Amino acid sequence: MFFSKSVRLTLTGIFFASFSACLGGTTFVFTRMVVPQTDPATLSFLRYSLIALILFAFSIRQVLKTRLRKQDIIGIAIIGLGMFAIFPFFMAFGLKFTTAARGGLLYATMPLATIIIATLFKIEKLNISKLLAVMLAMIGVALAIGTNIKPETLLLLKGDSLVMVGVFGAAIFTVFSGKYMGRYGNLPVMVYASISGVSATFILSLLIGAPFEGSLSFDGFGWFSIFMLTAPGGALMMYSWGRALMIITPTQAAISLGFNPLIAMLLGALLIGEEITLMFVVGFLMVISAVVLANFSFFNTAAASHEQDKAKSDKA
Repeated sequence: MFFSKSVRLTLTGIFFASFSACLGGTTFVFTRMVVPQTDPATLSFLRYSLIALILFAFSIRQVLKTRLRKQDIIGIAIIGLGMFAIFPFFMAFGLKFTTAARGGLLYATMPLATIIIATLFKIEKLNISKLLAVMLAMIGVALAIGTNIKPETLLLLKGDSLVMVGVFGAAIFTVFSGKYMGRYGNLPVMVYASISGVSATFILSLLIGAPFEGSLSFDGFGWFSIFMLTAPGGALMMYSWGRALMIITPTQAAISLGFNPLIAMLLGALLIGEEITLMFVVGFLMVISAVVLANFSFFNTAAASHEQDKAKSDKA
């Protein structure tokens, strides 16, 4: 079966996005495992400063040759706060109280967050399928995280709320980074965006963390978790996501995020014994269905484009 060039390119983008989502699913589990040994601010600074250094090392020539327009510097710095400060801090903070599976599920709602932000800033138009997708996702999340909530487990909801703040931070980067990546490339934007975010988490770690008072004293497994959060679950994950955003739109890339909670769910149950309830699975399936529904119009357009290309080829 032959696909048109546009469809093949889109599938390549979805592959990178899916690979990134799978790696991202592991980070919720390793964050849950290491955060008791540190604090969220210090962990965020340590992890993302190392990620930034790795990305810079692999793109040093490209980064040094890149000259940002003055008006783009501020924009990249702002979205850098979303991805490299708000997202990691609130994710780590939230995962102190909620489970990896719930965190992964909430992260999978990021495409709906991108739709909301993109609609508010008139970057994308809201249609019926996207509106229904948002409603379906809200119901799915309510079913998944609303089970077994008792007075003594309300900390789960606190963690969920903090994770959602992080999700919106990442969504801001996803919505607004595409134009910069198209102009300067994936890695230079990632590296320059990391400067503002990592600087913010450094200041935050000094104000509310304890980097010089024990928060960097990890045991052997703690350092292994840091490695997993930094290399495969950090630099490689972000590189793959950036590659995806250079090829496809944020909403198209978002369809892959179903792999994130799935990996978090399975790995969380395997490594730290997290419970997977039937209602959680039902809610998970509803959220994934919502993401697919949000992309429904794209698939119709891609299919129509393929049929047109095939008809032209047959005539030739």
